[in-house]
Amino acid sequence: MEATHRFEGMKTGARDGRRVGLRLYDRCEVVLTGPDAFVDAAVRYLWPQARPVPGHDDLPQVRLVLGRIAPGLVAGAPRRRVTLYSSPDGHVPDFNEGVEYTGVPGVDRLVLNPHTGSHFLMAGHRVCVVNPEFEAGKRDALRVVKQLVTTAFEAVGVVTVHASAFALGGEAVAVAGPAGAGKTSTVLAAVVAGARMVANDKLYARTDTDGTQVRGWTDPIRVIDAPGHRKRSATLATYFAGDADRVVVDPLPLRTVVLARVGTPSVPVRCEELDRTAGLLLLRREVLPPRVRWLGTEPSPASDPASPTADRFLRLTYGYRDAARAMGLLMRRLGA
Repeated sequence: MEATHRFEGMKTGARDGRRVGLRLYDRCEVVLTGPDAFVDAAVRYLWPQARPVPGHDDLPQVRLVLGRIAPGLVAGAPRRRVTLYSSPDGHVPDFNEGVEYTGVPGVDRLVLNPHTGSHFLMAGHRVCVVNPEFEAGKRDALRVVKQLVTTAFEAVGVVTVHASAFALGGEAVAVAGPAGAGKTSTVLAAVVAGARMVANDKLYARTDTDGTQVRGWTDPIRVIDAPGHRKRSATLATYFAGDADRVVVDPLPLRTVVLARVGTPSVPVRCEELDRTAGLLLLRREVLPPRVRWLGTEPSPASDPASPTADRFLRLTYGYRDAARAMGLLMRRLGA
């Protein structure tokens, strides 16, 4: 028999499950609560940036509840459309526009993601994600965690850059380019060649008079096993078999940006120097806008954060089958 869980005066049928406190990026602490499978999946997803901490009640809390809200809870409540995430490339079809219900008793805010069926119930620093489907609910609960982390960074002038990166000689090499350009493929090929992973798709970048330092978000890796095959997704923990030595956790100075052009057919392998002024413009185009503050508890972003910078820009062109040769040429250019 399911126990009845009470969330600020609201009833939803669910098992409480486990509770774990995590410190993320040495900055943001959060308590995750929900079914064992959710907590386990979240810890894997957030690896290696998550460290266990005591789950104090005054920390932000994200709870996943497998169930539905009472049908009459939002009946007659005023509603309006809200933006959950504004993606410049439009690649988040199930997390963009939502519906907010106002005046719901017992909560500060209640938002529905109509694409997944998740209801987000916000009360103080607690967020309860209610969905009868585990996978959809887990995905949306992890989006709340990412919202908390990213907005905490944005409050101190950190920007998010749409780029991948690897570490070489104590410095980060960012790999930029549009969707499908081969950013992940290039980073993974660099890792095979002896580099360490920094990020698969998103970088947190902080810039001051000494330059830009970056660290990576823990997005799962989407890999293609062979040309023409569909992409599959794997968490960093799975891909690197829990070997934290292969992934860089701490911030690294960004000195070089590689603009990738990777294609399916074999093409001449090229690694060309780019004009720094043109490269900086291209890099700054990959800076994502501040996240929409839809939870209602996020701190305001810093005004006019500094744009990321780098000293050197390269364009790397190769076909998937020539990745090893391309990495040899790139590593020589980087002085490795």
